[in-house]
Formats: sequence, structure tokens, C-alpha cells
Amino acid sequence: MFIELIKKLIFGRSNVNVAKKFKNVCEKTLCPLDIRIDSTSIVFFLGRWLPFSVAVGVTMGVIASLMDLIVITINNYLTTNLVYLFIYPIFVAIATGIVIRKNHEVAGPGIGFSILHLKSKKYLKFKYLIGKLIISVLTLSGGFIAGREGPSFFLGIGIGEWVGKAYGFGKKFKNMLALIGGGAFTGALLKAPLGSAIFAMELEDMYDFDYRPFIPMIVASIVSYLTFSFFRGNHAFINLTHKAVWNLNSIPYIIAMGFAISAVIYIYTLFFHFFVQFAKIIPIGRRPLVGTVFAIPFMIALYYYSNNIEVLSAPVHMAILSDLAQLNFTIGVDFAIIIFTIIITSFTLGFGIPGGLILPVLIIGAALGNVFGHIFPNQIVMFTLAGMGAALSAAAKTPLAAIVMITEMSHDDVVIPMTAAVITSYLTSFGYSLYLGQENIFRSSLRDFKPYKEYPKKEEKCS
Repeated sequence: MFIELIKKLIFGRSNVNVAKKFKNVCEKTLCPLDIRIDSTSIVFFLGRWLPFSVAVGVTMGVIASLMDLIVITINNYLTTNLVYLFIYPIFVAIATGIVIRKNHEVAGPGIGFSILHLKSKKYLKFKYLIGKLIISVLTLSGGFIAGREGPSFFLGIGIGEWVGKAYGFGKKFKNMLALIGGGAFTGALLKAPLGSAIFAMELEDMYDFDYRPFIPMIVASIVSYLTFSFFRGNHAFINLTHKAVWNLNSIPYIIAMGFAISAVIYIYTLFFHFFVQFAKIIPIGRRPLVGTVFAIPFMIALYYYSNNIEVLSAPVHMAILSDLAQLNFTIGVDFAIIIFTIIITSFTLGFGIPGGLILPVLIIGAALGNVFGHIFPNQIVMFTLAGMGAALSAAAKTPLAAIVMITEMSHDDVVIPMTAAVITSYLTSFGYSLYLGQENIFRSSLRDFKPYKEYPKKEEKCS
């Protein structure tokens, strides 16, 4: 009696064959579905991709540790006498000119060339990797405002390709192998494994990145970071003495800062690419020396105006970012840092000196954040960190990586205010990128704003 009552409550009648209905459901829905564990894919990942990722991570971590050790050793010697920091760039420029005269692919920041290389079927030549490694170590040791990510991404994709080839991966996986290597090497040198992995994917396919290499890249990046930390320590690059604070009243100013950063990065992009093109009228082997000679007076002016030697040793330990995040520089010094950074990097990196553009961009963002920090002195850490993220997002079109990377590099959490600045700078910077080779899939015209008109379907005739 009770069972019949339940049937009537559920089905509306009591004379229902529940067992038969259940069987019909199984036969019509569950049975036709091919639900099973894909053991082949699991074995392939554990047997091929996982060992490859670990091998790449260890390799990148060891090489990155050696690079960091040499860079710091050379910089410690250079900083014993200020004159060395202004003479040393000449030596580096001459060495760079000798290398790029026969291997022009290793000139400049490296990421623009790397993005274009990822779209090809060729492997990076071994001599390119050796040349890039030597002149990058010299450049990052002092005197230049150059980021670590350019050389690391270039070297990483080359090493990733060759290690993958040694593991027996075919050319159809070359792009993934290169991205895994690039993300892993960058993750070690910037001490930001997750942010660097996302950065590599966003960088390759701007606005539409591919998730396929994400898991092996994360494994490789973490292993690389742990290996690097084992040898070189795991301290944060942006060393903060106190935590960032913020409140809702500062959000409008954060958004305004995002607009300002987008405008400055736009000017930087035009200025930098103009000098890249202008440098082409000079023989390639002479470009680094000519550009460096023009840049040295601005290096000297920047040092004496800011009274901060960390600007000229920025690639070594990025201490200038920590200073901008915590010290109230005058607004005049902030703007001097922005202007001189744009000029110096355009004359050096734009003329073929190897080095990344992330550090100059972060310095520009941090200096603008320091300017806005004068409005809220107790929130200067938040404004500078958000400024760094906004500048990176506008310059490289990597909004997610910018948020994660700055969080990892600072060991601090300002995700919400940083997101406001990042979104603002990202949206208002559509149409230009500091890196060559990136394509905008959102590019459109006013014709695409025509209202959609649905045409009536033709009536089908019954036979």
C-alpha cells in the first residue's frame, strides 16, 4: 500500500512498472555513452610528458642558477666603483656587435623574434643559444635597464625544442615543447612559476591562448623554480617591508592610473619601435655600440637625478622596484625615471642589446604608481604593485599573467585593486603591443556593429 502511494505521488498513478522504466532509461541514455578512463592518454602523459617536463625544469633551473650567479658576481665587482658601471656598457655593446654581426637573430629583447619563431617549423640553432646566453649574461650584469624574461624566453624555447627532440617528440609537438621550455626558464629567473607559465601562453596567442601545454608547463616551471631556489634561495624579487593596504575610496584613482599607464605605454611603444626601425640604417654590428654611446649620458643623468644606483643594477636583483614600492620619491624623480627609462631602453634594447622589456615596463608602472601614491601615502605599496601589473598588461597583452606574476614576485596580495588597474589599461591599449609578432583577434571595423538581421527561412516543401 505504501509503495503504491509513493508511485502515485511521483508518477501520478500507481500502476507503473518502475523496473521497466529504469531499464529503458539505461538502454537509451547510459548504455550508448562511451564513458571510460582513457588509460592510453594517462600512460602517455606519465611516460613521456611528465619525464620531459621534469627534465626541462631541472635543466632550466640549473642554467638559470648559473646565469644568476655570474650576473651577481660581475655586478658586485662593478658596483665597487661607480665609473665601472658607465664604462662596462661599452664593452658589452662591442661584444654584442661582434655576436649579432653573424647571428642577428639573437639581437634585441628576443621575445618578438621568439613569437615569430613559434609559428615556424624550424628549430633554433644551437649557435644562437650560445650567443644569446653569453651576451645576455653580460647585459644583465649591470649598466643596462634590461629585463630577464627576454633572454630567458628565447633560451627556454630553444632548449625546450632540443630536449623534446632528444625525447623523441616529433615536429608536431615543437610549439608545445618550446612554450614549456620558455615558461620554465622564465619562471626560474623571475621566481614566478605560475605567472610565467600563463605569460608564455598569453604571449604566443594574444587574447586566445592555448591551454594544451599548461599542465606540463606548470610542472616544468615549478621544478625549474625549485631547482633555482635550491641553489639561489627563494626570497622575493620585490622585497616589501610591510603589507599593502587599500580601501574602496582609492578605486577611482586606481582606474585613473590604469588610463594614465595605458597612455604612457602607448608613447613608449611608439618611441621604442621608432628607434628599432631607425637603427636599421646603421650596419647591424655597429648598432649596439652606437645606441649605447647615445644612452650613456642619459644613464648618468638618471643616476644623478634619482641618486639611486639600483636603477643601473636593475636586472640583477630588481631592488629599484622594491624602492619605488615603499619610498616616496618626489614626483619629479618619478617622471625622470619614466622618461629616462624610455629613452635608455630605446637606445640600447632597440639597437640590439639583448634584454627583456618586462623590467623597463615594470619600472615605468611602479614609478607612475609612486606618483599616485602621493595621494594616499599609506597605500603606496598597493599603487605601485597595481601600476606594475597594469603596465605589463598594456605592454604585453597578458592581463592574467600580470596579476599572477606580480603577486608571486612580491609575495603580497593586491589582486582586487590590481585587477581594476589591469582591466583598465588592457582595454584601453587595444591596437598596439610592445612585442612584435602578436596578433589582435578583436581587430574589427564599424561595419561589424551593424545590427544582426535574421532573414526568414524558406519553407520546405513536403513531397
